[in-house]
Amino acid sequence: MISGAFKRLPYFLFVLVFCACWMSCSNTKDTIVNRTAHNLSAHYNGYYNAGLKLEEALDKLALSHEDHYDRVLTVFQYADATKAKAIYPQLEDILKRTTTSINRHTMYDKRGNEKPESEKWIDDNWLLYGKAQFFKHDYFEAIETFKFVEATYKKEPTRFLASMWLAKSYLELTELREAEEKLDYLRNQSEFPQKNKWEIEAVNADFYLQTKNYDKTIQHLIRAAVLVRDREKKIRYNFILAQLYQQKGEFKQAYDLYTKIVKMNPKYEMAFNSRLNRARCYDSSSGSSESVHKELLKMQKDPKNKDFMDQIYYALAGLSKNEGKEDEEIKFLNLSITSSVGNQNQKALSYLELAKIFYGKPEYRKAQAYYDSTITNMSKDYPDYTDILTRRNSLTKLVKYMKTIETEDSLQQLAKLSLQEQSTFVDKYLSVEAEKKARVRQEEQSNQIFDPSKTANANAFNNAQGSNWYFYNPQAISFGLNEFLKKFGNRKLEDNWKRSKKQVSVSTSEDPVEKENSLIQVGNDSLGSKDTLNRRDNLLKSIPSGDEAISKSNSRIIEAYYNIGMIYRELLNDLKASAETFEELLRRFPTCKYQLQSYYQLYRTYAVLGNSTKSDYYKNIILNEHSDTEYAEIIRNPNYAIEKANKKSNLDIFYEETYRKYLNGEYASVITRKNESDLQFPQNVLTPKFDMLKTLAIGRTQPLAVFEASLNDIIRTYSSDSIKDVAQGILDYIHSKGSENIMPLETLPTSEDTTLTSDNQFSYLPDTLHVVVLIFQNIGGPLNPEQLKNKISDFNTKFFNSKNISFQDLLFDHRNKIFIFKSFKDKPDALQYSSLLNNHDEVFGNVSTEAYQIYVVSVNNLSLLLRLKATDQYEDFYRDFYR
Repeated sequence: MISGAFKRLPYFLFVLVFCACWMSCSNTKDTIVNRTAHNLSAHYNGYYNAGLKLEEALDKLALSHEDHYDRVLTVFQYADATKAKAIYPQLEDILKRTTTSINRHTMYDKRGNEKPESEKWIDDNWLLYGKAQFFKHDYFEAIETFKFVEATYKKEPTRFLASMWLAKSYLELTELREAEEKLDYLRNQSEFPQKNKWEIEAVNADFYLQTKNYDKTIQHLIRAAVLVRDREKKIRYNFILAQLYQQKGEFKQAYDLYTKIVKMNPKYEMAFNSRLNRARCYDSSSGSSESVHKELLKMQKDPKNKDFMDQIYYALAGLSKNEGKEDEEIKFLNLSITSSVGNQNQKALSYLELAKIFYGKPEYRKAQAYYDSTITNMSKDYPDYTDILTRRNSLTKLVKYMKTIETEDSLQQLAKLSLQEQSTFVDKYLSVEAEKKARVRQEEQSNQIFDPSKTANANAFNNAQGSNWYFYNPQAISFGLNEFLKKFGNRKLEDNWKRSKKQVSVSTSEDPVEKENSLIQVGNDSLGSKDTLNRRDNLLKSIPSGDEAISKSNSRIIEAYYNIGMIYRELLNDLKASAETFEELLRRFPTCKYQLQSYYQLYRTYAVLGNSTKSDYYKNIILNEHSDTEYAEIIRNPNYAIEKANKKSNLDIFYEETYRKYLNGEYASVITRKNESDLQFPQNVLTPKFDMLKTLAIGRTQPLAVFEASLNDIIRTYSSDSIKDVAQGILDYIHSKGSENIMPLETLPTSEDTTLTSDNQFSYLPDTLHVVVLIFQNIGGPLNPEQLKNKISDFNTKFFNSKNISFQDLLFDHRNKIFIFKSFKDKPDALQYSSLLNNHDEVFGNVSTEAYQIYVVSVNNLSLLLRLKATDQYEDFYRDFYR
């Protein structure tokens, strides 16, 4: 026993000697003992122990990562920044250990330069340090670390790994171009470490998944799934592959992969979703679907799945879809919606499938209602959220204009009746409506399946269902009269005919604005916010009376038809419906203001549809009857618009140079050049614009009284030119703000812009300062002014904090409020803001777009809009020049 201990004595002496040497090791002595000691410590005290800590942290992070099975899974399980905080202690320990190793064991020459060739584990410690920064979401610091490893250790394999982690960092920051450059570089590196080949394939797959190149994603994921040894990762990559095949419609490959995953015995959630997705991928042409049905029914009966019934019904709907059983598919989707418990995204997906069904028919009303419900329930981080929102908004606009036509036609039908008959039938309508509401309440209490397409038409005046609506169908009106006589007899036609104490409440106001406002109020009253008597009065007021009111009603119908035709063509790509709409517009109103535009749209649309006969028919009308118009010129010369834009005369160039000098603050030069223009180009078409530039230069250099006098000269001299409105707008602004606060006028229209004019009083000046206005009902409407103000303030802070957008809150008229957001440098700047605001659900939520109006307005038009309250006229102008 003793001899054995003595035999081991040399070993212990060696260890003691080695430790003594290690304790006295220098970072600058490049001896075998020094290098060995430093490398051993850097390996075990730093890299090895820190590496174990990182593995533990990443296992914990993967468990906290939340997979969303309603979309394609992410390649890596990084979790978000909030959940990553749970592993901060481990990451801090890793940073400390690696830093200590790097500081103590980095080798230097006598000049103090690092000697990478003498180190074996310092580069690995640096790489581990960068990984810890990465998982702390300190991506910019991580990038600097990985770049350092790349540049410093050019002969070590870690340089390739550092490049790979750089690509990962860029992907997390969505800097896709930088990530692609790194990945392109690594593809050509034959020395890339073999044991990490699976990971670089996974990073490539992640890149292509983010860029939605699914074919490339599949290529790299297949290789990653083959190379990776970790079982959980292999299952995950195969599941993502199956999802991608499913998304591409390659159902057999997806079905086979889901089957393979189930056989790999994955975790419960993965197995459950594999079975569900496999059912939705079943190809009915390959044989009986009975086994798939049985599996889903078995899952349905399993108590563990009671909270996942919505997903099971969704899978059954997918199976019915593949079998071509649409009615059954709709039934299961509705069951999925009603059985959803706290799973909003699954509910959204079921609504989305219903929306797609009716969109494809096409039944746009129902599709709009289902898309609306989809957006209500869908989280904003869903990959296709923006596309779905865009389609919802397009359909909402379409349905709005459809309702306008039906409402106006219905009201015109009622206008043909006597006042007594109108009163009687309004009472009849209210009675039917009350019964319908009671029936809906009863169905809701009985837990009937919710169908948003049914509730979307609760208000007959604003949401009439074509010829099915009572007042829209003359035969229904006649039938209703007979039924009324059978039930109540030939009663005297008067107000409140059912009441024992009658009150006269019908207004005889002929104010068309009041009638329009009353019609708007109908939509709010239908929600039960007014008592029955007031509701009845408002319904009667909304019926047009007299030629002027009928003309107004027809104008709204014409506008709606034209907008519907354009929405079909430009937003929904339904060319057939677009052509039918324009032809119906011309049939009903052959001489309307959109006659020429409709001819042109029909010429274009039928050309795309391949119907040369009809396309030539409308082309010939334009060429023969409207030969001197731009539409005819565009047909004759397809490059007309481009040539016109590129063609600039000497006068145009001189004006634009003068204009730029104004923008640069060279006001004296502007005044001089105005006088030069009179000599070089006497009585030219841009003389009003030159005069306006000179006036603005005066406003910058002379007293306010001189500026006002010059503006008044413009108004008197150019009373028939649109520049008059610019001058008037500035004067109005000065008078409203006082002399101490003159409106900043930074830009004026270019010569090309100002050739555009409108048929009404508004003028198109896209390069002037603009504001964005929001008009909505002040009291009793669906938008609360104070809440809306707070929401918009949050919106501005989040998205436009650097722009410092100012805000003004005014009463627009007796019932509406107007918010004014200013100032935007030009039309595109304002349109960007208004578009984001209009489509931001956190501001407007589920409020219908009918409840508010958002416009971009140039400062010269703002005072006119506020003074005239001419929203109808501005709507026409806005559509022509801003949409």
